[in-house]
Amino acid sequence: MIDLIGFSSIFLVSLLTFFLGLLRPSISKILITGLLVRILFMLLGNYLITLPDSTADAQTFRINAWKIAQSGFLSVLTQFNGPGPEFITWLIAIFYSLFGKSIIMAQSLSLFFGIGSIFLGWILANKIWNSNIANKVAWFIALFPSLILYSILALREIYIVFFLLVALYGLVSWFKINNIKSIIILMIGFVGATFFHGAMFVGALVFLFIISFLIFKKFLKQIIRFKITTKVLAFLSLFLFLLVFYLSNKIHIPYLGTFENSLDIENLIMKTQLSTRGAAEWPEWLKINTKIEIIYKSPIRSMYFVFAPFPWDISKLKHLIGMFDGLLYAYLAYLIFRNRQEIWKDPALKTVLLILIAYIFVFGFGVGNFGTGIRHRSKIVIMFILLAAPLLPKFTFFKKGKID
Repeated sequence: MIDLIGFSSIFLVSLLTFFLGLLRPSISKILITGLLVRILFMLLGNYLITLPDSTADAQTFRINAWKIAQSGFLSVLTQFNGPGPEFITWLIAIFYSLFGKSIIMAQSLSLFFGIGSIFLGWILANKIWNSNIANKVAWFIALFPSLILYSILALREIYIVFFLLVALYGLVSWFKINNIKSIIILMIGFVGATFFHGAMFVGALVFLFIISFLIFKKFLKQIIRFKITTKVLAFLSLFLFLLVFYLSNKIHIPYLGTFENSLDIENLIMKTQLSTRGAAEWPEWLKINTKIEIIYKSPIRSMYFVFAPFPWDISKLKHLIGMFDGLLYAYLAYLIFRNRQEIWKDPALKTVLLILIAYIFVFGFGVGNFGTGIRHRSKIVIMFILLAAPLLPKFTFFKKGKID
């Protein structure tokens, strides 16, 4: 039976994509290519093949969403529980309650955020670099395998990518113009991403620590010169208030808990024990059993999170897909290393790099399975792409012309 609601959803996302292309002609080819590739794999996944990660969590979210939706739209609204793993279930349930059950409609929500991520990535790269580099970034986002996959499944990853891009736009804007609007955009982005996964709030905390330190240095210089500006004093007070509020254990963040919870060594050790499981589990020796092991195993776990599976981890044919994904991250990491001088000269890019390292460290503790790792690292791949941007290759499809 043809899913009319689902195909109508695809049509609406397509209309939006063409509208964005009309607004920004220089990116229209990239948006349309990204859209067509995603629709192709969405249809293949629904009618011909089983895509990776299209079962398990993706099915659970949709099934639970339908259970909630059957009580009606108003009832769904009353079941809002704030940020957490089930927030995406509640979001899908809203649409199910209004239009009926449709797998493709649920996937089209991801498609919407997938196209939005291409567009936002292009805008952000334009702000950081220039139009030529922005086009390369947009092509990479449009054709990066895991971003294609998670743009067509009812999972949280592409939502997080979108809101992380919003946060990074605010971050870059802050370093350029230092206004409150930038902070609002940044916090909307990080809070939006946190609604889907609590660990994403780490980015906001790292930003607050860095900015508080930089503004405090500026404040000290102004004291020495007896020229304290109201702007510096106001921002210092704001950032310190937010930090103190979190450090006083007043905020509980899903996945991380309170500040005190996040520093609980025994809890961190337990996370590594529980996460190392399944057919794609990391080697047993990577489990952290003592406090001293945190020091030398954490960097190795972080490397496993970003690059695994390695050749010696392959035990099934499907693991080769994960190894190919890991090679792409290795390539991006290599480009970031080559671009390190440019990154370190730019305060915004330097902050993005420090946030990326913090995310890698946190997920290195929480992940112990390279199947799960592929999903989690796709949440932050946009940061890899942005930092590697100037050295990304151009996409050439025809001998007589290049697409920049």
